[in-house]
Amino acid sequence: MSACCSEVGSALRLAPFDCFQRGLATRRLPRLAIVGQRVAGPDGLWAQFSVRVQRHRLAELRFACASCTTLIACCEALAELNRGCVPDSICVLDAEALRVRLPGVPRDKWDRAALAVAALRAALAPVKRSILVAPEDA
Repeated sequence: MSACCSEVGSALRLAPFDCFQRGLATRRLPRLAIVGQRVAGPDGLWAQFSVRVQRHRLAELRFACASCTTLIACCEALAELNRGCVPDSICVLDAEALRVRLPGVPRDKWDRAALAVAALRAALAPVKRSILVAPEDA
């Protein structure tokens, strides 16, 4: 379990500020081998994910995004929640599910969750293709 996640019932709840702090440290790491398209919103915000696949799972997820506290927290939350998942059954790939797991985000910032999810979805297309051709222990 990551530094920003705590288990509540059967679902993980995330502390937005903790995810933001962790995201500040990770959002500028070098991209991984599989890079999704950069997704931009109408307000100039943007996000992009890159991933590393190992044994047909998302072994590592990284992101880059615009300097927005909520967007950074959303991207970090998605990276934490989906690490280790199988791309065909992603743990969280829906903006509403992310908002539920990231309580405390103001309603006027909910579009950041949708932008982060769109960026992760953009990264999954090349991931799914790579899984079809990757060796078992790649």
